[in-house]
Amino acid sequence: MIYNEFKAFVRNLAQRDDLTAHGLVPIPTLRRECAGQLSRADVDAFLMQMHGEGAIHLLSHVEFDTLPAAVRGEALHLPTGQDLYWIRPL
Repeated sequence: MIYNEFKAFVRNLAQRDDLTAHGLVPIPTLRRECAGQLSRADVDAFLMQMHGEGAIHLLSHVEFDTLPAAVRGEALHLPTGQDLYWIRPL
């Protein structure tokens, strides 16, 4: 999957009521839905690129520490130590 396909993929996921919460896509859900198509590093890089372009906002989870460890592990972990969980397409 190339970058433009990934962008369309994220936008399509955001339209699915079965995968979103109020239009927000959980990053662990995105990883599960595109498993086998992209590496974790590619997903992270594409998300950061989309965020940098203003195509999405990346948001933290209010109660991140209460999520199961496996779910927390699938979030986007920035070098600054910030853990991002939600994608909000713009």
